[in-house]
Amino acid sequence: MSGSIQLHLRDVVILNSLVVALVLLALAKIATLRPLKELPDGVQNAAELVLDWFVQQARRIHPRGVRTIAPFLASLFLVILLSNLLAFLPFPVLRIPPTAYYSGPLGLALVAVLGSLVISARLRGIGAGLRHLVWPNPLQLVSELSHTLSLSLRLYGNIGGELIVATLVAQVVPYGIPLIVHALGLIPAVVQPVVFTLLTANVLATALHGDGEDRRPSERSA
Repeated sequence: MSGSIQLHLRDVVILNSLVVALVLLALAKIATLRPLKELPDGVQNAAELVLDWFVQQARRIHPRGVRTIAPFLASLFLVILLSNLLAFLPFPVLRIPPTAYYSGPLGLALVAVLGSLVISARLRGIGAGLRHLVWPNPLQLVSELSHTLSLSLRLYGNIGGELIVATLVAQVVPYGIPLIVHALGLIPAVVQPVVFTLLTANVLATALHGDGEDRRPSERSA
């Protein structure tokens, strides 16, 4: 990484975060402009398959909140995935993923935890949502802080660690091996968004059902 990029690293991370947001907005606009087919083609089939996974996760958490929960989980997943994949672009500035620096994962973790609390308040009511912070565990606020640290450190450790390893290997062996290390980086780049999304779903489920209320009748009688 050049000295000029390191000097303006904070601005680069913010810039690339905006690039990710703009790309996702553009893709969403393109996807909604295209009419759906009764007999879907390969692209529509793939999109419906991915969407169905988020819907299933949302339905397990709260059947009546699918329209709120599924977009929330999908947005986190897509932002993290696209941010991670920036590392594989051949452009010096754009190839710096926001998730490789702690401010990026920390911001996403705060969105995940605070968003879960907001969704809980929206689906259960503000009073029940606030009660979750003190009942049944008076130290629930500490638990929410631990969720934030866990989500952010896990994402940062995997994506930032891979970037550091690739950089160090490239300094020692500039040809061949860095390409292999970089290719292996695709694994955490794809796996970590799934892990982050599932852990966020667990945080949201705890916020909605941690005190045993608002469960379906079949769950209460079990």
